[in-house]
Amino acid sequence: MNFESFLAFRYIKSSKNKEKFISFSALMSILGIIVGVAALIIVMGVMNGFDNELQRKIVDVNPHVLVKNVSGLFDYNQTIINRINSQKGVKTVSPLLVTQGMISSNNISTGVVINGIDISKEQNIKRYITKGKLKGGVVLGFELSKILGVGVGGNVRIILPFGKTTPFGFAPLSFKEKVVGIFKSGMYDYDSSFVYIPLKELWAKTSLKGKINTIAVELNDPFKANKFTEHLAGVMPFSFYASSWIKLNSNFFTALKLEKFAMFIILMLVVIVAAFNITSSLMMLVMEKTKDIAILRSFGATKKNIKNIFIKQSAIIGAVGVIVGDILGLALSFLLKKYHFIKLPSDVYYITTIPVELSPFMVVAISAVAFLLVVASSLYPAFKASKLNIIEVLRQ
Repeated sequence: MNFESFLAFRYIKSSKNKEKFISFSALMSILGIIVGVAALIIVMGVMNGFDNELQRKIVDVNPHVLVKNVSGLFDYNQTIINRINSQKGVKTVSPLLVTQGMISSNNISTGVVINGIDISKEQNIKRYITKGKLKGGVVLGFELSKILGVGVGGNVRIILPFGKTTPFGFAPLSFKEKVVGIFKSGMYDYDSSFVYIPLKELWAKTSLKGKINTIAVELNDPFKANKFTEHLAGVMPFSFYASSWIKLNSNFFTALKLEKFAMFIILMLVVIVAAFNITSSLMMLVMEKTKDIAILRSFGATKKNIKNIFIKQSAIIGAVGVIVGDILGLALSFLLKKYHFIKLPSDVYYITTIPVELSPFMVVAISAVAFLLVVASSLYPAFKASKLNIIEVLRQ
């Protein structure tokens, strides 16, 4: 250990009574860095977890690309489906008839989204079915089944806006269906408002036989959905248009990114405050060590040596704070991810537990930014120490 590092350590743990306050201030600075770094790691891990978990849920439950017609309903055309299916990167293509309606059971009614699907091609929703199976009836979301008080084997009445005009006014279409399954995606909005029914069953109950209003496309890589929709525009007839899940949810994910950035800035202020505290501590230390600095200079220490002493002191403080903060943040994140001891209300949030996803790059970036802020806080005190007039000090 050279004398610069030796003095940097010595000044941090100084035991003289008049310097105890400076040592205490350095300790508080270390604690501030620990809290700031740990909080940043935990919060950024939670924000990343929310972002990635919501993306997975949306991708799993919703089609990656929706192809619609400007006229709304259109004839089920296998030629168009085959054309889409022949495009590079397509996994499956299936017809959908999606409409809003009402569902009632046990004298309780609520608005829902009715999804008429081809059960031979639609596989995404099947992975979330917890009871029963999708065949010859309706599958309700878990939360919706609780609202209606009905389970597998029960009956519900579905009311659709496809009706006819009578002498007494418009009469909506109404029919009974048996509940054959319950699905649970983990997202309250879907579990409380989505109903799935085989497309052929929906055709049999309505006058819309052979009609659909959406073609659902699932891609091998869902994150290429925007690029695929642009390509599809040159392949499909002019009356058809495509939308990707990324575009449909762009406002939501933009808000999440903005919130993540805002949280990073707010929590980084904790580290900045600790850095300012280090600056004030080093300035007081420079004033206390004026004679020591003058003696070191008279023994041959250069201005660079003096500057390095105080920079290394802040680097030691920063390294200790960052390392302990990393350990604390990673440990708490692991516990939060494994034991889920914080629950979220399902009617407020999309998911009911706090997801945590940490990336090595994020942890390294947070640690590096915090460490650089701490080191930067020492530059001014180190510069002032190196510029002391040693002749005037020695005369005193």
